[in-house]
Amino acid sequence: MEVLKELKFHLDTWEFLNLDDYQDEESVQIYSSLEETSDWRPISCESKEVKVAFIDGVRRTEHLLSVETATGVSRAAFVSVGAGAVLMDYGRLNTHREALVDTRVDRFFVVGKEVAVKVKELSFEWEGGRISFKVKSSEGELTNRVNGLMRDLEFEVAKSVLKRGLSFVVADGTLHFLTKKEKLPIVGYVKKHRHIYIEQEKIGILEDIKVGERTPIIRIHSQPYMEGPGEEKFDKYTWYVRISDHGGLHGFARLEVSAELGIERAVELANTLSPIIPRFASVEILDERAPQNLLPIKYLEGILRRQLGSHSLIRNVIRKELFSS
Repeated sequence: MEVLKELKFHLDTWEFLNLDDYQDEESVQIYSSLEETSDWRPISCESKEVKVAFIDGVRRTEHLLSVETATGVSRAAFVSVGAGAVLMDYGRLNTHREALVDTRVDRFFVVGKEVAVKVKELSFEWEGGRISFKVKSSEGELTNRVNGLMRDLEFEVAKSVLKRGLSFVVADGTLHFLTKKEKLPIVGYVKKHRHIYIEQEKIGILEDIKVGERTPIIRIHSQPYMEGPGEEKFDKYTWYVRISDHGGLHGFARLEVSAELGIERAVELANTLSPIIPRFASVEILDERAPQNLLPIKYLEGILRRQLGSHSLIRNVIRKELFSS
C-alpha cells in the first residue's frame, strides 16, 4: 500500500500489543442530592411488565504499533469496534431471532494528530477477503479516542432501536454527551464503582435498601474521559439500585439519564427500571462479573466479539502489509 510506505512503522516484540482496557467512569461533581425529595430513604417501586432493550459495545485491538515522525515517535492502533442491541420481553421466551435486533461492526486506524495520513481509509486484501479501517486522528491517549468511537457506534444503535417505538433503552456504561444534545431516553447502566456519588452523611442508606429498591435521584455534573463528540461536560440524574443481596457495593448498580429529560421523566424511568434490572442480574456460575454484568449484556458481548472476525487473520494481514520487505 503506497500511502503506508511513506510512513515508517515499528513493532516492539516485547510490548503487550493491546491498548489499555482501563476505562474510568468519568470525572463527576455532585450538584444536589435533593432533586427528587428531601426524604432521604430507600424508595420501593411497583414492578411493571415492559420490554427492555439493552445496548452494548465491544472493542478489540487488532494491532498496536508506533510511527516515526519528524519530532519523535507516535503510537497508532488498528482497532475493531462493535455495538448491538437485544430486546427482552420479561416473562416470555425470547428467541435469538427475536431478541437480537441490531448489530454493527466498524474498524479504525487511530493515530496521533502529528502523523499525516493522506487517505480517509486503509484497505487490506488477501485471497478470499478484504478489510478496511477508517483513519482517525487522536489528540491524546489512543484509549480515550477508541472509547469515544465505540460510544458513537453504540449511540447510533440506540437511536435505531428507539425508532421501534420503545419509550427507553438501557446502554451498558456511562452516557454519551449526544444523549443530552438529542434529548433521548437512554439510561446508562454503570456496573463498576470507582467513585461514590452520595454525600458521606447519606451513604448509610445503602445498608437499608432491599433488592429492587433504589436511592433517591442525585444530580451530578460529569466529564467523560473520551475524545470527540462525547467529551463535553453535561448534567445527569443518577441513582443506585440494589440488584442482589451481595454485601457492600457489590450488590448495587448505578443508573443515569441526561438531566435534559427533566426530573419528572427521570423519576418515571427510575421507578420503571429499578425493580426490573435485578431480574436480569447474572450469577457467579455463569459470569465471573456477576451480579453486575447483566445476562442480556453478557449474551450480546459474546455475539459482538464473534462478529469482529478472526483476530489472528486480521492481525497477520496487517503485519504482512506493514512489515514484509
